[in-house]
Amino acid sequence: MSHTRLFGFTVISICILTAFMAAADPSARDLDPEHGCLAAAKRAMLADKADRPVAAGTINYDVREYRLLLTIDPDATEYTGEVFVRYAPTILDLTTFVLDVIDLDILSVTDGAGPLAFTQAGDSLMITLPLTKLGAEDSLIVSYRGDLVEGNGDGIGRFTFHDPDSDDTYASVATFSEPEFSRNWWPCKDRPYDKALATISITVPDGLIAVSNGVLAADIDNGDGTRTFVWEEGHLIAPYLISIAIGDYDHFGETCLTPLTSVDIDHWVFPPHRDMADIAYANLCDMMEFMEGLVGPYPFADEKYGHAEYINTRSGAMEHQTVSSFGVDLMRDSNIKDWIVVHELAHQWFGDSLTPAAWPDIWLNEGFATYTEALWREHLYGMDGTVDHSGYYWKMDWIRWGNDWIGQTTVYDPFPILDRVVYDKGAWILHMLRGRMGDTAFFALIEDWATGGSRPEGVVQTDEFIALAGAHALEDLTGFFTPWLNESTVPHLEMTYTVEGGVGVGTELTVSLVDRSGVVFDNVYPLKVTTADGDDWRSIHLVGASTEVDLSFASAVLDVELDPLSWVAWRMAATTRSPLRILNTTPNPSFDGVMGIVYLLESDADLGLEIFDMKGRCLYKQNVGPVLGAIEERELLWSGRDDEGRTVPSGVYWARLKAGDEASVMKFTVVR
Repeated sequence: MSHTRLFGFTVISICILTAFMAAADPSARDLDPEHGCLAAAKRAMLADKADRPVAAGTINYDVREYRLLLTIDPDATEYTGEVFVRYAPTILDLTTFVLDVIDLDILSVTDGAGPLAFTQAGDSLMITLPLTKLGAEDSLIVSYRGDLVEGNGDGIGRFTFHDPDSDDTYASVATFSEPEFSRNWWPCKDRPYDKALATISITVPDGLIAVSNGVLAADIDNGDGTRTFVWEEGHLIAPYLISIAIGDYDHFGETCLTPLTSVDIDHWVFPPHRDMADIAYANLCDMMEFMEGLVGPYPFADEKYGHAEYINTRSGAMEHQTVSSFGVDLMRDSNIKDWIVVHELAHQWFGDSLTPAAWPDIWLNEGFATYTEALWREHLYGMDGTVDHSGYYWKMDWIRWGNDWIGQTTVYDPFPILDRVVYDKGAWILHMLRGRMGDTAFFALIEDWATGGSRPEGVVQTDEFIALAGAHALEDLTGFFTPWLNESTVPHLEMTYTVEGGVGVGTELTVSLVDRSGVVFDNVYPLKVTTADGDDWRSIHLVGASTEVDLSFASAVLDVELDPLSWVAWRMAATTRSPLRILNTTPNPSFDGVMGIVYLLESDADLGLEIFDMKGRCLYKQNVGPVLGAIEERELLWSGRDDEGRTVPSGVYWARLKAGDEASVMKFTVVR
């Protein structure tokens, strides 16, 4: 899924953009609003789950095939659907079959023998089955009705595109299902690990086009003012990647011939954007060839690739299998959004072919797709770039936050699922891995991961990638990955060095490196040593708190720089600094729940917390009490309530920590 960020801060969806706080000057950047997936994930987390129990029954079978039939009119307020589910039980006796369903009106459930009894509770549809045996394939059909709500972005929604250059309007319907909104518009097993074949049949009024995954198997004129488009996805697909897009589209395309494959490229856009689309997608075939050269053949070459314009996230894009959705506000008369185009294309390998087994592994989608953006710039402009364009290093600096993700959620098992960290820090993990392994081993690893073994069309986990990376690197990389995936800080380094000799053969350089982060990182740091004979690159392997290395040179050592090209994310430990510092508040904005105040206190002190509103009123005061000084980051939790126990309203607030004469203040936002 594509994304946008402001330098140093998480970007929140356009729907809450008014609550966003930026502490860096963005004037030099080409900024876009958030592409919608972060906001969608947060809305999912905010939903009241009390009456929506997770049904254990959904783990008792494997889905083999879905056949989804929909009848949709963008001018209506509801739609009808039917889903055929072919499945195989994974337990000896399956008597209750459970599907994930939210806010759908279930009309009937049948199998080959007739109606089946069912009940709906919370987010579950529970169906009573005749006794079904382990591994024996069976099927059932669920008929249902759902609401078609204007502007709904979670699941299925009805939207109207207004052409700003005319009075024309274009009605459309489209879906957005990541992470778990498929259940909002069709009954399914809404879990990423259970991939299946799928046929999607969509009946719409004449004059409209309905687009979905796979290949168009039929376009049927029903003779009653409607048409039915039948799409067949012959490759395994996760429920969140199944999509529909309906509109009065212009359709155009080409055949993309690469050294490895021939791929049908198809685009569906609103008519006023037809000329823009020619420019916006002009480089797609070049990107396809680039991706195939990087990781191997396009996994769905026998079907198609392209884009369907949608409005669910106006400035967003979503990597629906074989047909990415592309927001209306991304259409420009330039290639300024190429980074989004290549990001979504990369997802066809990383996310669609290789799908995370569970949402904690989502960085394997977003980190890889974001890193591909940097590799595309390297392909075009080189590592440093040219006079007119910026290359790989520029892109990696662009996605490195001003606070180095300190105090943010973790990359593995993040909260919310699609937090910005999984995109940018996830990409930086790959960047650091490349620097450590070297290009030959690293790119062999990436190609093997994407297209090797039994992984294509399957599900993957983080541990699998760590093991494969270690096999290619010829070393155990668990110690490298663990802190970057599971911690919310970076190394805080102090470097000292001494030189003996200094005039010729026998010059000795002793370098001491100390990490003050309190986390056991396993990193290899490039060391640039400038000598009288030129630059000499060495490396320092630091595991844990400190190391010292002795290096020999044949000429005078003039200068020593640690990691000048930024191959590792680290910070210089300050020599003089306040013993009390708030590092971050998380999540920021805070959404109705507990907020953490991440801080450092390096001297023993009595600690106190205060929360102030925009008028300077102290709403909350807590005497934390005596706290021992330490170099490790710590966290205080605030409930989002004032001293009277009342929830504070949406707005901008300040947290102040006090320890003796020291104080540290940080601004944050609450969104209700």
